[in-house]
Amino acid sequence: MKKLSLIVCGGLLAIGTLSCDKAGNKSTATASTATTKTEVVKKTVYVNTDSLLAGYQFYKDAQKEFENKGYRLQVDLGQREKALQGELGAIQQRAQTMTQAELQGADMMLKKKGAELQQYSQQRQQALAGEQAKKMQELYANIREYVKKHNAENNFEFVLGYTTAGGGILFADESADRTKQIVDGLNAEYAEKKKSAPAPAKK
Repeated sequence: MKKLSLIVCGGLLAIGTLSCDKAGNKSTATASTATTKTEVVKKTVYVNTDSLLAGYQFYKDAQKEFENKGYRLQVDLGQREKALQGELGAIQQRAQTMTQAELQGADMMLKKKGAELQQYSQQRQQALAGEQAKKMQELYANIREYVKKHNAENNFEFVLGYTTAGGGILFADESADRTKQIVDGLNAEYAEKKKSAPAPAKK
């Protein structure tokens, strides 16, 4: 009977639920059980994705970079369109002195230049969209990698993304919010990368 009791006690201790040392101190048994439970139980925490992006310097720098690139592209396209309009205006002014063949040739030239401008615009916009997509992939890779490292230290079961605009999470307790820690860690890593990155070549 005593042997069976020892086997049962060993099994219960192995799954970390009860202490079977009846002769031992009750407070010690309780403390041991609490410690075991603390080690086993994992938390679920969340990150407010809106606040994360608003606070992550990498994202803010990327936004500024692509706003500038988008603005420069619009200026470039505007100048090219204005130049084409100028050519059209010059031809219209000379139209009465031009032969039918010259008018047809000018019309074909303008149509060709218009098609080339449209193709150029599409190519540049697609290239910019591709750069943005690549930057966003880098952004999310940075976040995933940092959350993974952060979780290795904290051993959370889930790190959920939460947004006030809606989504699958209907309620989030503020005590489970890890947004600030994640943003601070991401910004520290990004600052180190910027320090070690080579300076851009002067144009």
